[in-house]
Amino acid sequence: QETGILDGLSAEDYKACIGMIEKNILATDLNVHLKRAELFEVAENHRLQWKNEDHRDLLSALMTACDVCSITKPWPVQKRVAQLVAEEFFAQGDREIHEFNIQPIAVMDRVNSTRLPELQIQYIDSICTPLYQALSTLFEPCAPLLDGCMKNRDKWESLVQGK
Repeated sequence: QETGILDGLSAEDYKACIGMIEKNILATDLNVHLKRAELFEVAENHRLQWKNEDHRDLLSALMTACDVCSITKPWPVQKRVAQLVAEEFFAQGDREIHEFNIQPIAVMDRVNSTRLPELQIQYIDSICTPLYQALSTLFEPCAPLLDGCMKNRDKWESLVQGK
């Protein structure tokens, strides 16, 4: 059912709005995130320029930050979400093995189910920490997200160490 929510926009504004929606949906794809070297460079150099459209486009990283934000939540929430996501990934890996006869990637391979703490640390180190560090550098109010991420990394590390 159509809502007509964008009916009041000019053709130009409608096209810009749809483009923005598409960019933000694609921003949740971690493959897109992994290609964000420019964001990390802008953050490292403290050179975000709001008038630069390419720089504004980099801020689609905020969608990724929202998409992966469970890593910043209090430990009980973070641990439960990680377990739920891991189970979803393992179910997908099972399907790949049984229905398509292909070997899933490590994070989706149930043989790694006992390695959840290690996999979480890898995820935090490769995806979450660089993202939240960059955003914290660019926007100081994002610093608590980085702090929560690092606290959870410490919790996962303690599980790896058997503490």
